[in-house]
Amino acid sequence: MIKIEKQLLTLNQDIAGQEIGIPVYRLSPETAEAQRTVYIQSAVHAAEMQGSAVILKLIQKLQECHLNANFVLVPNCNPFGRTQRAGEYLQGRFDATNGNNWNRFYHYDEQQIEAFFSTLDLPKITEAFAQQGSKNAMEDDIVFKLRLFLKQQLENKLESQWGVNTAQYLNSTLQNMAIEADLVLDLHTGPSSTRHIYSPNFLAEQATQFQIETVISIPEKFAGALDEASFTPLVKLAELFAKQGLTFEYRVQAYTVELGSQENICLEQAKMDADGILNYLQTHQFIDGFKPLPAKDVTITDLSQYRTLFSKYAGMVEYLAKPGQIVQKGQVLARVLNSLEFDTQEAIKEIVSPVSGIVILHYPSAAVQIGTQLFKIAAQ
Repeated sequence: MIKIEKQLLTLNQDIAGQEIGIPVYRLSPETAEAQRTVYIQSAVHAAEMQGSAVILKLIQKLQECHLNANFVLVPNCNPFGRTQRAGEYLQGRFDATNGNNWNRFYHYDEQQIEAFFSTLDLPKITEAFAQQGSKNAMEDDIVFKLRLFLKQQLENKLESQWGVNTAQYLNSTLQNMAIEADLVLDLHTGPSSTRHIYSPNFLAEQATQFQIETVISIPEKFAGALDEASFTPLVKLAELFAKQGLTFEYRVQAYTVELGSQENICLEQAKMDADGILNYLQTHQFIDGFKPLPAKDVTITDLSQYRTLFSKYAGMVEYLAKPGQIVQKGQVLARVLNSLEFDTQEAIKEIVSPVSGIVILHYPSAAVQIGTQLFKIAAQ
């Protein structure tokens, strides 16, 4: 048996003074107290809806499992974006008032981690690290103190006399819930996309356990996203310990999971996506009682080999290569039609692939300009 609690977390008010909130589901073991936490959110880009369906399936399926962790699930974490619509389509990737990307304002400050490190009692830690039993307890204590420190930094940021922009407020509120987590999953989709996952380099092999066909391995650096904000503080802390000759081993497991194309929900696929997540949770003992999935072929591609193909032509596009398709160097990926040249041989221009690899996504519209990000390809 598990315990389920639902909270409506108030984020803000609209211009009429009405409260704007998001549902937060908390699942925990009915009896024993769990020591670890899993945080999963979806739809910070509001048009990216498949993750919400996956969280529905996870809530259903987790009730059939034994939980060894507390779960915090946020299926629609950006109500601001859901109100931004142009015609038939949501425009929820950017704040319509200022152009800010809703997924680029999570907080990380390397100097603050250095300041935290300077407060630690290194002689005491060195003595504890010399004994394995004491080392584990000491690491737990350091992680506990770091999380309190990071929460205080977020609170200070929100209480600044200068205030913060809407995206910063949203991201800081979400990050505050994720700080306690040992595993953080941020569920997204692409424009017209196949499933893939962004993983820090040190977790790339583990990321294959999600049963997603392509893993993009990224450096342990911060570029504003939630997964990076979750693992970079611990990576930096480990670097500072290493300079003192000490090995600090704890890491937050954090990933951005891309679940296909935006403006789309498929409950059948959501069931399979949830099974992939459960497979990972079972492998890392966050749950028991889920039958592990058979091994699946997964390609790991370094971020440096994740290439963007920009259009050299403007016009109307016929996409020949589909997301998830393996293509060869020189293969025609698309045709661009120029309506001003329909009476000449220049009416159609072919776009060929500069590399062999897997098509991860393509531009969602059939109308492009010169310089449009036409395809993204995981080069092989």
